[in-house]
Amino acid sequence: MRMPLLKTLRSFLVLLILTFPVSLHAEKPEKKATKATKATKAERAGDKAGVEQKKAEGGEDAGEEEPKTHEVVAEKFVLKTKVSGVVESTRATPVAPDLDQWSDLTVVTAVDHGTVVKKGDVLIELATEDIKEKIRDLDLGMPLKELARQEAHLELDKLEKTTPLTLDRSRKLKSQAEADLAYYEDITKEIRERDAKETVASAENYLAYAQEELDQLLKMYEEDDLTEETEEIILQRARHSVKNYEWLLEKAKERADRSLTTTIPREHEKLKQDLELHQINWRAGERSTRDALTKKRQEVAAMDRDFEESVKSLNELRKDLEAMSVEAPHDGIVYYGMAQRGKWTTASTVERKLLPGAKLTMREVVMTVVDPAKVQLRAAASETSLKDLKVGQSAETEMKWNSEVKLKGKITSLSFVPFSTNTFDMVVSLPPAPKGKPVMPGMAATAEVITYENEKALTVPKAAIKKEGDKESVTLKGGKVRRVETGKTDGKKVEILKGLKAGDVIELPAAEKKDAPAKSDSEAKPEADSKPGAKAKS
Repeated sequence: MRMPLLKTLRSFLVLLILTFPVSLHAEKPEKKATKATKATKAERAGDKAGVEQKKAEGGEDAGEEEPKTHEVVAEKFVLKTKVSGVVESTRATPVAPDLDQWSDLTVVTAVDHGTVVKKGDVLIELATEDIKEKIRDLDLGMPLKELARQEAHLELDKLEKTTPLTLDRSRKLKSQAEADLAYYEDITKEIRERDAKETVASAENYLAYAQEELDQLLKMYEEDDLTEETEEIILQRARHSVKNYEWLLEKAKERADRSLTTTIPREHEKLKQDLELHQINWRAGERSTRDALTKKRQEVAAMDRDFEESVKSLNELRKDLEAMSVEAPHDGIVYYGMAQRGKWTTASTVERKLLPGAKLTMREVVMTVVDPAKVQLRAAASETSLKDLKVGQSAETEMKWNSEVKLKGKITSLSFVPFSTNTFDMVVSLPPAPKGKPVMPGMAATAEVITYENEKALTVPKAAIKKEGDKESVTLKGGKVRRVETGKTDGKKVEILKGLKAGDVIELPAAEKKDAPAKSDSEAKPEADSKPGAKAKS
């Protein structure tokens, strides 16, 4: 019984030993397939780390990256240029001592920088003791000069009236006087006398006519052809007419009598006297009269010049005295110094000159009164941005002291003449500042100018444009190349004018690949082991 059992056990062990390697080899492909399936699933799930690592190593399983694309859409495209500048007042009046005679300008008091003033307020008070004393001295001497000058003019006036009559015009005037007298005696006198008489005769005739008419009416009304009331009205008018002509006749007689007895004889006598005067002057000595007139003219001219200079000096000194109190020309704020393109370049120098006792220089701008309600931005545009700027473009100004203060305006002027800094002057209008956020002259600010705006622009990334000479093109999705015409660019996007439409999809160039760093043996081994079906070595 034992022997058959032992034989049976040996046979079973032999069979087991023989069949074990076959089972072992049958399991190996199964394991490999499982690992490969897991790797494929990882790649399909988008395991970027594994894919990028394989691409970096250049392995066989590393797939090529599909090109990126861009869909063309119509969108708002705006180009802007930013410039820096300084706020300045459009109403800024320089204040400088401008005296005619006085030159000693000693400061007594001066308002502080930043003082708010009204028109007429005193800005600078200068010392006036010396100029007042000078004015008093001139005032004392003026009456004597005036009296002497008046006396000389009286003498000259006398000579001026008599000398021409006896010199240049005496003969001509004598002849005219003779002709006037002859014409008056021959014609004018007779006409004047006859005219006076004819006026009286005419008045007498009109009176006779009126009286005759009244008599006829009285005779006619005796027949009682009209009512008594009507008769009375007509008769009353006729009587008034008679009285009026009686008065006219009385006045005519009076005037005629005056003309005949007084006016005409006086005119005759005057003409005779004029002729006599002309004859006297004509016969007077010419040389002595001419020399006396010349001498007097020279004397009076010299006195006039001296007197005029004295008057001018005195008036200028009085005017200078009033100007010693320098007043504000209008309402505003006092800034020390002079503004040059919005910057107060002389403020520090002038401040020392406005101390009490300091001396000012004639016509030097020491202050400027500015109106803070009327401001603009004076900006400096670069030469490269000049081509995109023009008057009328919108601009948004942002204050440096507070970026929340933004004012919208427009370019009002643009100069194409460069300054020494190779910048170009540009002025931007500014609206009133918000309450509580002042915008004052001298403050720094930036202005962003909209140089181009297209509400429905077709744009593509700049990298998508390929250039060959003067030709430009893009690559459509699928690889087809299309010619395009480009417009403006902001450095990142390019405006497409022709060649594309909204909805087109273009390919973007792939980013440049960098060389993968060399890996050490220790780094490479785990990578090799991680491959599907790899067997770890003991």
